[in-house]
Amino acid sequence: MIKTNIWVVFSLYLIYALISAHLFLITSGGWMAIFCYLGIGGLFYLISSILLFLSASFRTARKRTKVKINGRFFLRIIAVQVFIVLFNYNICGDSICTDGFLPTFLEETNIPILFSPPFVVVLFVLLLYIGLLSFFLLDVA
Repeated sequence: MIKTNIWVVFSLYLIYALISAHLFLITSGGWMAIFCYLGIGGLFYLISSILLFLSASFRTARKRTKVKINGRFFLRIIAVQVFIVLFNYNICGDSICTDGFLPTFLEETNIPILFSPPFVVVLFVLLLYIGLLSFFLLDVA
């Protein structure tokens, strides 16, 4: 457990959200990027940032700005996010490609591909990531 100020958490979360949205965008493309990663992820980051700001404001008004962060839980969330970013699906014209970002990159560099999860799994993990991050933010707030 890490003890810190809620405003530090809020500032770091804003930076994290901006970097995450950018990573989602650069590893996917086309309508997949707009709908799945910018739409779902961007909307989530926007709403969660506003709610975290409101929570920080109320905590400051009550002079209770110290929060505890579960570092292990946050590292697990980062691991799930790395999975999503590495296996983000791109587009091939009007249809979804069969490979994500990492398998396509490995194929272009002639490195053997050992694992390429289907699109449904990547989308499920994106929803799982959003759920885990929500629990983390609720725990902090």
